[in-house]
Amino acid sequence: MAKAETPNLVAGLANLEVSEEEYENQLSKLKKFKDQINIEGNVKIHMSIQCQKEMMCTKYSEEFDYIAGGCTDGTVRVFKYATGEPAFTLSDKEVRDETPVTSIEHRSISKLYPVTNCFTATYANGCVKCWNFLSSQCIYTIREKRQTYGIRYHPRFPKFVTYGDDLKIHLYDEETRTQERILQGSSYPDRQDGPTSRVFAAVWHPKNNYELLTGGWDDTIQFWDLRQPYGIRHIAGCHICGEGIDIHPKGHEILVCSHQTSDALQLFDYGSLRRVARLEPDIFPSKLYCGKYLSKDFIVTGGSSPNLVRIIDLQSTANVGLITSLSNGVFCIDVGPGKKQKYTREKEHTEDVQIRMKSDITVLPKFIFLSGKKLYQMDFC
Repeated sequence: MAKAETPNLVAGLANLEVSEEEYENQLSKLKKFKDQINIEGNVKIHMSIQCQKEMMCTKYSEEFDYIAGGCTDGTVRVFKYATGEPAFTLSDKEVRDETPVTSIEHRSISKLYPVTNCFTATYANGCVKCWNFLSSQCIYTIREKRQTYGIRYHPRFPKFVTYGDDLKIHLYDEETRTQERILQGSSYPDRQDGPTSRVFAAVWHPKNNYELLTGGWDDTIQFWDLRQPYGIRHIAGCHICGEGIDIHPKGHEILVCSHQTSDALQLFDYGSLRRVARLEPDIFPSKLYCGKYLSKDFIVTGGSSPNLVRIIDLQSTANVGLITSLSNGVFCIDVGPGKKQKYTREKEHTEDVQIRMKSDITVLPKFIFLSGKKLYQMDFC
């Protein structure tokens, strides 16, 4: 998509006698032009939300009826899913104007663990706070003696891990609100069985109750088994600076999004750790912060230098959507509710493939991402 040249409105206004109303109108046009983003492919803006402060993280609520944004001023701002209108503000004197929100999560829903209408947020001062957003009340606070960068709930049990700048992964039981265990490497640095720098990502295996992965500044992806004392294996060469690790829904493949110019986007086999693919879907060597599986065949990634979001078809390894000219880097992405899939069968094989591919794209779930003070909810067309 061609990018238009920025109109030199301010320079022109300096040499012309115009009314104050016209001056404000022209400045408004200039601001709107600068805020434009470029969108290519089968993706469109469903809704955009302007926040008062820059955001570091975002999350859908359990039933996808609200969207939360974690801000640099220590406030979690909650918006309505349908309209983007502000709904709730979550903050207290312990974090307000004191420390950035670094991550937002909620417990997985099941028959045993129903909807709680809660968000759990981590903060750079070490606080972990669970909020009931409907009442704007803090349910409990855990105070860690470190900078805490993130939290990840177990997919089936009321447990979660937190991670930060102290090379340790803390495992908690949410029902008792107690720390069950600390995961860390051994005292033998040559074994590489634990983090040696800050940890910025964690993800549980979708099929195995005991296994999870972590990654951070030490350029490794660490594999953990809760039945073992230390990390059991690792992948080297991946510089993780955000939620840049995800596991395929079937559990056999790992998506790694690294904040580096070479090998920024890779797929690994979970069992053998063999690299399955190095993806280069376009000409932009963006350093990636985050990435997630949209489905078994599509992924979405975001990063900076340049600031962009990609939606990639894993079958063709090509972009089906590309969002550029964003004001800030993309630190966080979350995936929305799934849609019912519909197929149309045709006699011709080529037509059938084309129809199937188009159907696959249009039934992909909405997703949200943040860039500076803006949240964007995207849909497929």
